[in-house]
Amino acid sequence: MKLLWGQLNRIRPDGESVRRILAGWGKMAMWSLLPILAGVAYQAAVSASNTRRYPAPGRLIDVGGRRLHLREMGEGGPTVILEATGFGCSVDYLFIQSEISRTTRTCSYDRAGMGWSDPCDGPRSVRALVEDLRALLQRAEIGPPYVLVGGSAGGLIVELFARTYPEEVAGLVLIDALDGEVLARLPRASAHLMRMVSIGQLCARLGVLRLLDPFSLKKLPSDEGGIRSVVTYRTAAWDAARCFLKSLEKSEADLREAPPLRPDLPLRVLTHGLTGDLLGPRGDPELLQEIEPIWQAQQAALAQRSSNGKQIIAEKSGHRIVAQQPDLVIQAIREVIEAAGQGRC
Repeated sequence: MKLLWGQLNRIRPDGESVRRILAGWGKMAMWSLLPILAGVAYQAAVSASNTRRYPAPGRLIDVGGRRLHLREMGEGGPTVILEATGFGCSVDYLFIQSEISRTTRTCSYDRAGMGWSDPCDGPRSVRALVEDLRALLQRAEIGPPYVLVGGSAGGLIVELFARTYPEEVAGLVLIDALDGEVLARLPRASAHLMRMVSIGQLCARLGVLRLLDPFSLKKLPSDEGGIRSVVTYRTAAWDAARCFLKSLEKSEADLREAPPLRPDLPLRVLTHGLTGDLLGPRGDPELLQEIEPIWQAQQAALAQRSSNGKQIIAEKSGHRIVAQQPDLVIQAIREVIEAAGQGRC
């Protein structure tokens, strides 16, 4: 500040002095911008390279001027639809999908901006995401009945789908899933996640995530690490996550206004048994203590929403049950498929 004030005091009426000072400030601004521009260029170049190296493994389906990525396996019915977590994508379900596809048709997909799907600038409330999924299934000619499987924030989407289109849904599996009541009771947690995602969004745009590799993807086998890098460090994924969080208030309203679940719907609710990672690996311990009892109570309440509901505690898992105990998820899906076929649980 003193340097700037000194320069201003030295300005003379002649234009040459003014031009010299402005030129100096311009150089300072340019050198300050260089790291930012370099980071943006690095992010764009590596993203383009990775996308060419790891193209979409499934179909890209047009849902109205943009495309959603859909991966299909197996044959038969009911069709199992795998909905990823709030920051997940179709890659997360690869093992589970492969196993379930031995006996029936399975579909995993990427929401707008996630995985290999095109981004979307519109609202990302749960209602909008439900309509995206339904449009995808209709355009891909994948008819009901469906067994819907949703993890974490993805549980909001499959729950609202089942409540909005009950005649199309044969069963529901919720994996440590959010619901509207939890959202309403945990405003501090929502604010914490928004801060984390906003920081991640900026770091992704500047190439910092790719450079520092905070999720240790470089330690994975080459192809797996590359694919995970494509879907995790992509700028559009962080943009989509932030849009979803910004729409939470509207999502709460969507869920409040929807009819209840079908009272006899086959339902499995998987709940974490190990605590400590609901807010990620570096979550606020005090906030986690506040959240945990609310979360556990609401998980039990979710299972009670159907007379054919059952809660299963994943004793060896934290919030990431899909990765930590996939066999438990597979078992729950198979139970719901059987119950849907027999009309009982």
